Amino acid sequence: MTATRKLRWLRLVTPIALVLLIILGTVLVRWLSEPDRADKHYLSPVNSGDTSGDDLAELLRAKGITTQRETRTTDALFSVKAQKGKATLFLPAPEFVHDNYLLLLKDLPVGTRVVMVEPGARQLARAVPRLGVADKRWATAVMSPGADCALTKAGRASVTRTRYGEWSGEPSIARYCYDHGLAAIDYAGVEFVAAGSADPFRADRLSEHDNADLAVDLLSARPTLVWLDLHARETIPKTPVQKVPAPAPDRGSGERASQAEAPSPFPPWLLPAALMILLATLALAFARGRRLGGPVTEPLPIEVKGAETAIGRGNLYRRAKARGAALETLRHEARRRIAVAIGLPPKVDRERLLAVLAERLGDDPALLADILYGPVPDSDQELHQRTTGLLLLVEQVTRGKKENPSD
Repeated sequence: MTATRKLRWLRLVTPIALVLLIILGTVLVRWLSEPDRADKHYLSPVNSGDTSGDDLAELLRAKGITTQRETRTTDALFSVKAQKGKATLFLPAPEFVHDNYLLLLKDLPVGTRVVMVEPGARQLARAVPRLGVADKRWATAVMSPGADCALTKAGRASVTRTRYGEWSGEPSIARYCYDHGLAAIDYAGVEFVAAGSADPFRADRLSEHDNADLAVDLLSARPTLVWLDLHARETIPKTPVQKVPAPAPDRGSGERASQAEAPSPFPPWLLPAALMILLATLALAFARGRRLGGPVTEPLPIEVKGAETAIGRGNLYRRAKARGAALETLRHEARRRIAVAIGLPPKVDRERLLAVLAERLGDDPALLADILYGPVPDSDQELHQRTTGLLLLVEQVTRGKKENPSD
């Protein structure tokens, strides 16, 4: 590989490599910033950490809420049932709760509230089948609660990452806040609340916006809070539980924000990454693309000999393989000189020029048209042959003629 080709290759690859590096870096940073729900301090009321919930537990105790920590779902269910509808069950990681236990949530005492942090379509289908996932953002958005929000008195909060909605075909009974990032629905006498992001409950995000007020409002609606501190997927319970299939979605009509959709098989970051790659490709093509149309004459910054200018432009045409543009430049000047030499306007139309020129020289009009308006040459040799024929024709017509420089 010569030095010139290597330089061209580097110029082509470097912008693409930089764009890919930026995209990979963005995805990596986003992945690293995502909390690991298997960590023992993730939304835990007793373990400290960036994503823990010990600060939130302190706020709840200061408000007079009795907080009871459980590490097994069975114990949490028994504790909630003992409160006879005066308890809130907090599930920070509903994906770790076994499906059979999720089916039992609707059998809790009437008046119980169940708060789930970013439940997926699978968990909702088993716990509260009327509710589903509408869509999911790549990152959590800060939203206002909305004028009709009755779930909290908090203001703007970062709770909208996953949006929720009801399956179509049934009357809407759910209550929504934060652009469907927070949903509440009464199902079998139990109030289910789905929060679309863990940010309002995390220690490192608790002080941002009105996250703390939102989290406290959601978990202090009952005098007792049963906090399920679960960090691993549970095993199959010994007592069999009959599974209730989730209703099939009706996609016939309705708005996206108020109806649930089937979960996408693609990760949420795929669309932003694809758009970034597309925009980067378009920008690269625009920056490196050749200009459309014929060459534009630009004034030279310094005086250069005519021969050097012609050689320089010729080399540029050759490097760009612009044989058609180079030949058309010569043909344009040749047609002008020939038209002036035979007494026609410099910008005469093709038919008149060929007719008068054929009559003057006695040649075939088709041959003259091929010389003055022929096809684009496919090789340098063909370009040389057509250029030679063009110069001979100009010499034949203008021999002994004086052109008007002003034309």
